[in-house]
Amino acid sequence: MIRIFFFLLLPFSVWAQTSPLTMETAVQQALQQNKGLKSAGASIDYYRKLVSTSGELPKTEVSLQYGQTNSYVSYDNNYTVSQTIPFPSLFGAKRQLNNAQVDKAVWLKAATQNELIYQVKQVYVQLLYLQEVRALMVHQDSLFANFVRTADLRYRTGESRMLEKIAAEGRLNEVRNSLRQNEADTKIYMARLQALLGTTTPLTITERSIPEASLLLSSDSAAVTANPQLQYLKQEIAIAEKQQKVFKAAILPDITVGYFNQSFIGNPLNASGSPLATNSNRFQGFQVGLALPLWMGPMKAKVKAEEKLQQAASLHYENNATQLRSQYEQAVQQFIKNRNSLEFYQRTSLPNVELLLKQSEKSYSSGDIGYAEYFLNLEQALAAQQGYLLARNDVKQAELYMAFLAGQP
Repeated sequence: MIRIFFFLLLPFSVWAQTSPLTMETAVQQALQQNKGLKSAGASIDYYRKLVSTSGELPKTEVSLQYGQTNSYVSYDNNYTVSQTIPFPSLFGAKRQLNNAQVDKAVWLKAATQNELIYQVKQVYVQLLYLQEVRALMVHQDSLFANFVRTADLRYRTGESRMLEKIAAEGRLNEVRNSLRQNEADTKIYMARLQALLGTTTPLTITERSIPEASLLLSSDSAAVTANPQLQYLKQEIAIAEKQQKVFKAAILPDITVGYFNQSFIGNPLNASGSPLATNSNRFQGFQVGLALPLWMGPMKAKVKAEEKLQQAASLHYENNATQLRSQYEQAVQQFIKNRNSLEFYQRTSLPNVELLLKQSEKSYSSGDIGYAEYFLNLEQALAAQQGYLLARNDVKQAELYMAFLAGQP
């Protein structure tokens, strides 16, 4: 039974064939394998290909006219080739629009990458926290197991009542239940990390403790201007502006050029009227024209609609910028609060924890204190240790969140 319980206390990753990871290698693996990030990269390639379509022309029209076109002769013919060319400024407007679409896709990938790195680090740190909590709970298990043995011995020798033994056993069972919950939480976060890394291979965390927060970020909310999500939203304004220019250029007349080659069988070749043209005589020429919009109302409406869309994009950007600045300010205050809490545990609570545990166990075993006082001392010491671990996790998570908001993975 003891051997089985020993294996229960081991971290889940120990008995699996796993892939060892540090935080940095986890981030690099995610950047290489995450399907969402690859999708964002494919979108960039798509819009880059579209840039070469900026000079697209309508299809060239080739037509044949055959029959009694000029006389009673039934086999006159006319070959015509014509091409419609949009006004040249439209090509430049389309190229600017397509280039803006490329920039938008680039910022989308950057925003996706920024969020991916944040999520990987967030989950990784949470796994380190669960790992440290597990080690603490294993220590708690040892303490309360000793408590149970001592309480049982005191009960059998008549030094205490049944209540003391029941209380000790109940607390030990709570610790072991917490260990099972910790193992389940570890599996949950491992599954999240696998999904972010785009792998089904079991993973193991090589680091053993949460890294210290080394905040190098500005406390000024203006730091969020580098956030790629904000740059992505700003690019939507530029796209609306470029699209409006495309609609304006589309109002300008199209140019039509063409060439024809035809016969005039049976008709005079010249003004004298003497020789007649036969099917071996060909007449040719070219044509130039303009295609003008007779009803410009719908086209102008598109320009005005795009102007409204540009205004909407600007307001959307400003709103998100305000929200990000607010979130950053809140994150700064959260970091400060968590750091103060951590400093409290480091300076006040933790230095006396081990001494309190040792002295309390010794005094309880010798009968100098009762189980109620011993139990209270245990809970106070363990609460300080748990609070310390939670504060370390909170500080690091707050730092990661600030880096995410500032676009500094």
